[in-house]
Amino acid sequence: MAYPRVEDVFKGQTSLKDPFSLRDPFQPPKFKSSAQRKNKQRARGILDNVPRLESDFKLENFEIVGVLIGERRRVVVKVENKTYTLKEGEPFGKGGPEIKAILPGGVILVEKITNIYGEDEFIETVVPISN
Repeated sequence: MAYPRVEDVFKGQTSLKDPFSLRDPFQPPKFKSSAQRKNKQRARGILDNVPRLESDFKLENFEIVGVLIGERRRVVVKVENKTYTLKEGEPFGKGGPEIKAILPGGVILVEKITNIYGEDEFIETVVPISN
């Protein structure tokens, strides 16, 4: 007694061209590991989905909404009705001052300028949390 081939059993019974190439419905789906996802994100240069403060703006147009104190200090800044989260050591916008310290009462910004004698100077500005 000759048995039919497995491929011939479903011929004419289904509209699928190759049903054996599909995933087994009784097996759980295989997900990428978190390490594979992080490597793919790093390859694209994207590490998170937090919006970046990239544009030029006047320092008078921003307000500090809050600070997050802990192991990783963060400051929440509102610029032109958009909210951004920044960390210590990050520049405040393009070519702007650097966030030197995040304290419970506000933020210390450090800006490098050149004085009238051609010497570099650092100006520290303390910006309190806005009410």
